[in-house]
Amino acid sequence: MATFQTPLVRISDVKPHPNADRLELANVLGYTCVVRKGAFQSGQQVVYLPEGGVVPEWLCRALNLWDDEKGKGRLAGKQGRRIKATRLRGTLSQGLLYPVSRGPDGPWLALEDGKPWPLAIDPSGEEIADALGIEKYVPPVPVAFEGVVVGAHGHTVKFDIESLQSFPDAVAPGEQVVVTEKLHGTWTGISFDPTVDHPDLYQGGTIISSKGMSAKGLAFKTDDSNAKNLYVRMWRQFLLDPGHWDRIIQAARDSGGAIHVLGETFGRGVQDLQYGLKTTSLRVFAVGFGRPTDQAAYFLSADELVTWCGRYGLTTVPELGRCAFSMEAVSALRDGKTSFGGVHVREGVVISPNRRRKLADEFAFVKLVSPDYLLRKGQATEFE
Repeated sequence: MATFQTPLVRISDVKPHPNADRLELANVLGYTCVVRKGAFQSGQQVVYLPEGGVVPEWLCRALNLWDDEKGKGRLAGKQGRRIKATRLRGTLSQGLLYPVSRGPDGPWLALEDGKPWPLAIDPSGEEIADALGIEKYVPPVPVAFEGVVVGAHGHTVKFDIESLQSFPDAVAPGEQVVVTEKLHGTWTGISFDPTVDHPDLYQGGTIISSKGMSAKGLAFKTDDSNAKNLYVRMWRQFLLDPGHWDRIIQAARDSGGAIHVLGETFGRGVQDLQYGLKTTSLRVFAVGFGRPTDQAAYFLSADELVTWCGRYGLTTVPELGRCAFSMEAVSALRDGKTSFGGVHVREGVVISPNRRRKLADEFAFVKLVSPDYLLRKGQATEFE
């Protein structure tokens, strides 16, 4: 998952709400939060509570977001305590703001029962989340996503795509970038490392992981114990059975280095957006070379990626455009219908410089998510 934190920030500006006299629009980190008029001022220091955070009852009460009659919060989820994007009087609101108090000894946050928590000079967003009792919402994992795993520590790719709004300086202005469609599926990592020799992995070094498992240094067994596992099935269908994987293994052994194929498994039975498909599919968004612990390990450039995937019978994620980077240029490609037949809303876009990037570069890829995707109706799913 991408980094979850509740950062200490200052409000960039506060503007009138165009459709409500009693509301205002506060801007933080490029996000707009609809707030009560007069509650916040430009430059004020606050804690930003992002989408996906689960707020404890006491904090819901402190933010006037608790319904005593119903015994639940006024946010999303069964308990009404989960932060989601919403439209308030026609304006998109993403996240909540919690004010910082100031006293003679410096800034502090009011915790449960009003207990003061003095703020360090530069507290991390993780520390603040822990102090406030805010947790990241993690949906239950479908059975098809589960599997029998083995340890592969030091050999799996730890990979996140951070939000460009949260990290606006991740890409240099004017740099040539490639913008691809962000598919609403599940991250799928398939690697071969010739230095690994495990009896439960195909040819000793085939490492297949979900994003969560990969971050923990775990890989799914490639034997019959995972015959129904979604990730293992994708590897078999798109790589092993057509004969592509054995060729990739040979290439890894010839070079003496690991090869990592990172893609998105999507379609029917994965998430709520199914792209008009009757089955599941796999599209590749990155290929890396070298062990994750090696500082020289790198991702291919966009052009190299297309050539490499074509050589091994793989298809890349849809490319939407190329441009000199600016927030305006990439935002112009963010919204609208999916490029897969236009059957539903587009999740958003992924932006990447058109050059080789280090495997350890946390901003090798960044994303912009479409407001229409965040506000979609029905049984929306957000499995990792």
